[in-house]
Amino acid sequence: MFLIIHFVPYVKANLFLPALFAASIVYTAVAGGKVALPCDISPPSPDDSVTLVLWYKDESLAPIFTLDSRRAHVGQARQSPGPGFERRLVFDMSHSPANLQIDPVRDGDAGEYRCRVDFRKARSINTVIKLKVIVPPGNPAIMDEDGRRLEGLVGRFSEGRKLKLLCEVEGGKPRPVVTWWHEKWLVDSSFSFVGNSTLTSNWLEISELKRSDFLSVLTCQAANNNGTVAVSRSITLDMNLIPLDVAIEPPQHPLSVGQPVELMCSSSGSRPPALLTWWKGGEQLLSAKEQEGGDERTSSSVLLFTPRREDNGAVLSCRAENQFIQGSAIEEGWKLDVFYKPVVSLRLGQYLREDDIREGRDVYLDCEVDSNPPASEVTWLFEGTEVTTNTSAGVIVSSQSLVLQKVHRLRTGRYKCTAMNREGHGTSNVFRLRIKYKPVCKPDQKLTYGVARHESVSVRCELEADPADVTFYWRFNSSSSGKRIDLASYSHALTRSMAIYSPLNADDFGFLLCWGANEIGKQQRPCNFTIVPAGPPEPVNNCSQVNGTEDSVSFECSEGFWDGGMAPLTFFAELREADTDRLVANASSTSAPMFSFGGLEGGATFRVFLYSANPKGHRSPVQFLVSTLRPAEKLAAGSRGTITAWPIIVALLGLTGTLLSTAVVIVVYVKHKHPKEKGETYSEPGDVKSDTVLEKDTDGCKEVDETGPDLLPATPLCLVTYKCSVRLRSRRKSSLHKRAQNSYNTPLESTKQLSRKSHCTDKVAGECSRFTANPRLAMCVWSWCQSHGGTTSYRSSGNGHGTYTRNQGSKVRRGPREARAATSR
Repeated sequence: MFLIIHFVPYVKANLFLPALFAASIVYTAVAGGKVALPCDISPPSPDDSVTLVLWYKDESLAPIFTLDSRRAHVGQARQSPGPGFERRLVFDMSHSPANLQIDPVRDGDAGEYRCRVDFRKARSINTVIKLKVIVPPGNPAIMDEDGRRLEGLVGRFSEGRKLKLLCEVEGGKPRPVVTWWHEKWLVDSSFSFVGNSTLTSNWLEISELKRSDFLSVLTCQAANNNGTVAVSRSITLDMNLIPLDVAIEPPQHPLSVGQPVELMCSSSGSRPPALLTWWKGGEQLLSAKEQEGGDERTSSSVLLFTPRREDNGAVLSCRAENQFIQGSAIEEGWKLDVFYKPVVSLRLGQYLREDDIREGRDVYLDCEVDSNPPASEVTWLFEGTEVTTNTSAGVIVSSQSLVLQKVHRLRTGRYKCTAMNREGHGTSNVFRLRIKYKPVCKPDQKLTYGVARHESVSVRCELEADPADVTFYWRFNSSSSGKRIDLASYSHALTRSMAIYSPLNADDFGFLLCWGANEIGKQQRPCNFTIVPAGPPEPVNNCSQVNGTEDSVSFECSEGFWDGGMAPLTFFAELREADTDRLVANASSTSAPMFSFGGLEGGATFRVFLYSANPKGHRSPVQFLVSTLRPAEKLAAGSRGTITAWPIIVALLGLTGTLLSTAVVIVVYVKHKHPKEKGETYSEPGDVKSDTVLEKDTDGCKEVDETGPDLLPATPLCLVTYKCSVRLRSRRKSSLHKRAQNSYNTPLESTKQLSRKSHCTDKVAGECSRFTANPRLAMCVWSWCQSHGGTTSYRSSGNGHGTYTRNQGSKVRRGPREARAATSR
């Protein structure tokens, strides 16, 4: 293994470097690992060639490695390692620059290396490299206060006791840092050096052991570099624990005189299991029978108790205690009494009909309780979950009534009520509340579809409605031209509809809106589906090896952010030898980017090429390394693995391309997910009628009725924002009114007409530039200004954006997609 600190390609010098030349390249390696020292052997000119490569170490005049190509091509030249480096030096010329590989690295290899390259014509080139070698420390040893070595599971220690441990580490160059860790948390870093020896030690003191320390792992760790995994030793704490709880079962309830009852006392948390005893007042009851617990920290005891009249009001208790920990006893007691079980029934409130409950109306349920003594508590349950008063949500719970104000469709389901007194509780019958409501979009649908021009895509729209007999409507909104087209051809069945859409040009990409209506009414918010150009999927990411044996590897990745709009995907993986790039195996998967390969060579490193594809193709594969384990006999012989630093340049370039390629998809996706500015609320379909000014020959705002539930209005809604004189006929003032007034400090009055010039001032353009994140808003202002005279032109800024300019001098910044629509009136 090697770590590059910094790198300078080479220096030119004569055969022997003058003293003023110092090492310009510094490498750090770990003893037992591998390092590659670079040397550029590229000829300065095309008609020149290498004749001799010599490597020197420190002040030695004799080379430690020679490559002589004076009589042969450099690729066929003989390599001659010097004394002390036999079988450890290899000069690799397959990379640029070439490098001298030392494997394995020894402590004595540290020093200064010089690579001299002679050419047939040009002067010699010298490269000076300084190599630092790190020697890892020895394995830590953990001892108690008495000097006994501790390994594995240690103890038992009692909860609340003090604990003191010593960790010692031998050797290491440089001297290691010795730390204590509790699980994954650093708890002590105060190490010290022991005299003149090579020992480094650290004392850990825990003032009071807690329950959370049971079976926790304490680890002593030693490290002296960042290039290797720190050496460590761990112990696991075994402990005696006090009991956590004690309980009597069944829950407290009235007892009938003369009728025996079997009571069970159980306790958990104690280690070893707690000793259980029964008491009535100050008298111990000896008739109880112990039962074996389900695990080493649970105990139970059964008492057959026949109550007497004089026992009424007495306290029956069960006591749990750990015999090894003084003062650990806990107790649970009953006060004996007699009670009666409630009988409960649930029905719909008077004057309400089960088949005529609609969303938005008030509903109430009655819980009738018959009990003696009276019930102390009535609990309401909806689908098994307790219902409590929430006035803001319109839920009011009283002792025996449940009121649901302006009931929401999500309140459809099963209701129960339960009543409890000191003897027990009773549960009512199940009442299923059905709430009829207008159609709404079904959650978790596919919202983005990719399709190429002149191809078709099936867009599936699913609604939720009661009744389920729904009439569907479809509309297309272009994201570039703003055109809106109602679709007449589609299929549907109950709450599902399918539209087949085929874009022919760039204006045909945008948004498909789907909404429905049933006997309750028309859907308020349409389902919004984004139609984008299809393409190859984004590369996979977060790749890692999840398992490995001597002859197999398993690895997995996460799917890319964008599937290209054409699911399902197919994932392909190639396994190649890391050194030779020879193909070893390949596979594909249509479920997930998870692969396993077997029958491999032990102790080998492989390069994985993994990518996802759809019918539009694929992008560059993601590359990473995986390894098989070395055979056991090699491990016993002391062989050490080589961890090769994986170049990340390819991954970074791939990531950059991925980010650029997904930018458009992300923008469309964000617009789809957040179609409204902060604070803006859209009106229900047909509830708002607005004026439009997209008429060529108009001096003001011409009134046009808009009754469709278009959540992506191109111009009318934008013009309200940009100070257009409008009349909004609605029973409530939308936040769009308020934002227009706040932005321009001009009331939106039906009698106020604004001149053409006032709409196209620099102030309007300035406001427009604030909304450049939403191209549709900017497009609106541009369209309005065009429709009110003047010349509008587009000038590109060379970076994919540009500027629209009117004759008054106002500017509206636009993106590349809308640039195509620039015209002159």
